[in-house]
Amino acid sequence: MQNEPQKFWNFSLQLYNREGVASTCLELQDAYGLDVNLILFCFWHGSVYGELEQALLHDAIELSSEWRAHVVQPLRSARTWMKLNLNPDEQFSNLRESIKANELMAEKYQQEKLASLAFEFNNGRKYLIHNDDAVKNIDKLLHALGTERDEKITTRLEILHNALAA
Repeated sequence: MQNEPQKFWNFSLQLYNREGVASTCLELQDAYGLDVNLILFCFWHGSVYGELEQALLHDAIELSSEWRAHVVQPLRSARTWMKLNLNPDEQFSNLRESIKANELMAEKYQQEKLASLAFEFNNGRKYLIHNDDAVKNIDKLLHALGTERDEKITTRLEILHNALAA
């Protein structure tokens, strides 16, 4: 199990670094309030384990919502505020960089917890992987969050799906 969380993180870094993926993820986050780690989780789970079971998706959303609200979002808010209120003071800049690094560590921790959930849930199960499992997982996520899939979401998700296939 120790390697499972790292595999999700590596998958995310590779996908996130592909052309258009970072900006697409941030658009989905900013415009729809979607958690980028949950989006990446849906794609990763689809490629490793296949279609998400409702119970696992529920647990992943619950874990992510709490972590995002109490850890990631406060760090992001502080970093964003500091970015908008630049201060030439070196100590201010160092503090902002430290907050940015902690935000990234918090994102990584969330991914490790999601991957551990997936590993524990799927351990010993038989699973089949199909090409459209990531899309099914995203649709389940959107439905669970009460987010209506519109043309903009569909276009952005196609960018991610194409980047995954590349």
